Amino acid sequence: MSDAALPSGEKDLASLIDRIYASVEQPELWPETVGEIGRLIGGRTDFWSAGPSVFSSQPNPSAWEIGCHGTFLLSRADLRTLGQYAAEFEDLIVRFLRLVLLSVLWSQKELGVREVLGARMVRRYLQGREASNGDAHFAQRLIAAMWEDGRMFDFRGLQYMRLLAPHLDRAVRQQMHLNLVTLRSELVSGALDSLTVGVIMVDQTGGKLWHNRRAEEIASDPEVLTFCGPRLVGRDASSTRSVRELICRAVAGDPGLLAIERDNSSPLLLVATPLRPAGMYNVSAQPDEMGYGVVFVSDPDRSDTVKVEAIQCAFDLTYREAQTAIAIARGQGLKTAARTMGVAPSTARSQLQQVFAKTGTSHQAELAALIHRTFTLVR
Repeated sequence: MSDAALPSGEKDLASLIDRIYASVEQPELWPETVGEIGRLIGGRTDFWSAGPSVFSSQPNPSAWEIGCHGTFLLSRADLRTLGQYAAEFEDLIVRFLRLVLLSVLWSQKELGVREVLGARMVRRYLQGREASNGDAHFAQRLIAAMWEDGRMFDFRGLQYMRLLAPHLDRAVRQQMHLNLVTLRSELVSGALDSLTVGVIMVDQTGGKLWHNRRAEEIASDPEVLTFCGPRLVGRDASSTRSVRELICRAVAGDPGLLAIERDNSSPLLLVATPLRPAGMYNVSAQPDEMGYGVVFVSDPDRSDTVKVEAIQCAFDLTYREAQTAIAIARGQGLKTAARTMGVAPSTARSQLQQVFAKTGTSHQAELAALIHRTFTLVR
């Protein structure tokens, strides 16, 4: 049967199911989707709204006590229907509303806003469900809150709930999975942003997929290396060609290294290596089908300050000993270090011997290498 031949309600239902799954990929659609759910099921329109009238931080106390706006106008027949609904469909209605309210939460990108909205929804609709005093009339109050004089949903609305609930359940699970993936991605990005080396991930064509903060800082000089759209370019055609050949070889599975000369500075060092998604290392495929690469960019002239307190904590040094170790790691001679710290050369020499003993090193180059390996990878 074509969509044109479907009854209006069924066409609306099919369209709404499509909208539910579309909202998983575009969470900002959830409020409108929930509004469509409310229009299909029936009941008070503002019940399905995520606006302040529903999730107000200061709900009307009298309305909260009775669980609805206007239940005192329900007729005796309405109350009998209410009791019947509560007895037969309590689990369905409560489960359905939980799914709906979870969906509304995903529309909020700001974590703080999401927490506030979630707290208000729980207080307004769900708190009584598992109250310690066992509110036996919670389902009736919840259903009544969805009703309005002359706008009660009927058994058809309940049937829509029954049909939509599995799709909402699946959509919420998918949304939770996507949010978890996004969270993990953001955590990895945050970790890579803390590195003192630039990290650039490239795709099969050599185009940039992602780069960390240090890569942005290093690749910002058009006279040396920079981004032109998604690609790295050098100061001239020859340099650009070398960079792209390095990346293409890495994507094809051949790691390599390239030094880019600079005026009055040490060369930039680029190390490119193949990158395969987890679980694909033993999969045979054409490089242009799944090849990726990562480029590490190191600038020896960019040195992040090593904190004295970090050196002290790592090797149980005194403050002066830690200062001496940092001076040596920076390439200062012992006399220069002593002058910088305002101590006699003999005192600095004695402190250096203590540093050697505590760090397990025996000469200045070894000490400098230890400090750089330990403290200069993270900003």
